[in-house]
Amino acid sequence: LASPTEVKYPDIPDGELLGYLHRATEIKDGGDWKAKDNNLKSTEIDQQLEDKYNFPFCDKVSMATNPIDWGELTIEGNAPKACLDTILKRRSTRAYSAANLTLDELKALLDFTYQPQHYIEQGLDGTPDYFDLSLIETFIAVSGVNDLEEGCYYYAPNAQELRQIRFKNFRQELHFLCLGQDLGRDARAVVFHTADLQKAVARLGDRAYRYLHMDAGHLGQRLNLAAIYLGLGVSGIGGFFDDQVNEVLGIPVDEAVVYITTLGRPRTRF
Repeated sequence: LASPTEVKYPDIPDGELLGYLHRATEIKDGGDWKAKDNNLKSTEIDQQLEDKYNFPFCDKVSMATNPIDWGELTIEGNAPKACLDTILKRRSTRAYSAANLTLDELKALLDFTYQPQHYIEQGLDGTPDYFDLSLIETFIAVSGVNDLEEGCYYYAPNAQELRQIRFKNFRQELHFLCLGQDLGRDARAVVFHTADLQKAVARLGDRAYRYLHMDAGHLGQRLNLAAIYLGLGVSGIGGFFDDQVNEVLGIPVDEAVVYITTLGRPRTRF
């Protein structure tokens, strides 16, 4: 259950805020804990079925595609063997080549990450355990994807389409935003996982920021798993200039970036 929202705090010495936060939001002994009524009103259900942003006059690109084929199940029959093998060998890419991704590859990555219901027949969970994925939005800066114009896009998971909001190659800006890391500059696509913090705190309580990072990390790991299976490069980035991201890429000001996933082709070692 979400902790009540705290808006007034006493004077707290430096270095003790985290401890106070845990004490203020702890579950008290002896409480009569009953599950809340989770029956949503029809208007709330309709809102969840709609993607948050529908920018007027933007170019739209369908990302609907066939699911990734993970092959045969294990002997136990509980998951695709290739999926389990990929979990064991997945790694973060340390350097990207200059080769582009294909549009079909980007479609496959997004499909596995955001459309888990497409993989039920392959023995995978169609409803993974997230805290509240409706609070996470996705923006993608494209620098090198064949048949896809360079720029920044909003990914609408329900409509399964990209909606372009900026028209530009952002490679140099991405290098700066990612604290000078070459991964940001050399990636062919950079995925920004964002959240409306005020809305998240109102819904989940003071620990919402922790939950948002867990959900964004979950999405990042699904991207990682699919990319490694397809022979692509992938790496998460947790350090970036938070405030400048929205301004440079045109991401709405209500959205705060909580995690970044870079995608490309791994550089071959000689």
